[in-house]
Amino acid sequence: MFSNYDWLLFDLDNTLLDFSNTSKFAFKDLMTHFKIEDAEQAYKIYSPINAKHWSYFEKQRIDADAVLYGRFREFIEAMDISHHHEEMADKYLDLLVKYSHWIEGAETMLQALSQSHKLGIITNGLKDAQHARMEKHNMKQYFEHVFISEELGISKPHKAFFEIVHNKILLPEKERVLVIGDNPKSDIKGGNNFNYHTCWYNYKQDKRQSVKAHFKVDSWLDI
Repeated sequence: MFSNYDWLLFDLDNTLLDFSNTSKFAFKDLMTHFKIEDAEQAYKIYSPINAKHWSYFEKQRIDADAVLYGRFREFIEAMDISHHHEEMADKYLDLLVKYSHWIEGAETMLQALSQSHKLGIITNGLKDAQHARMEKHNMKQYFEHVFISEELGISKPHKAFFEIVHNKILLPEKERVLVIGDNPKSDIKGGNNFNYHTCWYNYKQDKRQSVKAHFKVDSWLDI
């Protein structure tokens, strides 16, 4: 699958590092830290607020700080509690690093591919959390470049994000570049629209969704 490509551009969250479970563990610990009961119900309130903020971020309606702090400001208002949103947001980022872990098979795959390909990270995550998690797992040794939307000032799936990436990797032929990620919109649609080839990593094992990618992978253990 990878033999026809010079560059492999990986998403980070739910592609190489687990984020879905990590975020739930971190949120539960966050509620314990701030002595908020019924973490499960609190997460049901937080989750759509968080999703809304990330959607606004991808549409360039808000910046990264508004995601980081705005979601917890709104969460605190919805919960009608008196905690400080900035303190809660900063603690949550610390806990995301604490609970961060590899997706099974991802590290072994990167070890092999880094010997034969040029690898890059393309992520919409918050820079402090992304750098800290990559450093925790000693990931940067595998990658020529790390592209984080907050640092670029533009997010996937916007064409300008991929233009910055393409220029930085010295303008290879686009059909020699493969974008690999779990998000059908930001990774796959974004990559396709830039005329890169794409590989959908079906992290959630979704059998119903039809994603127009050149390849689909359900597990890194299959590579």
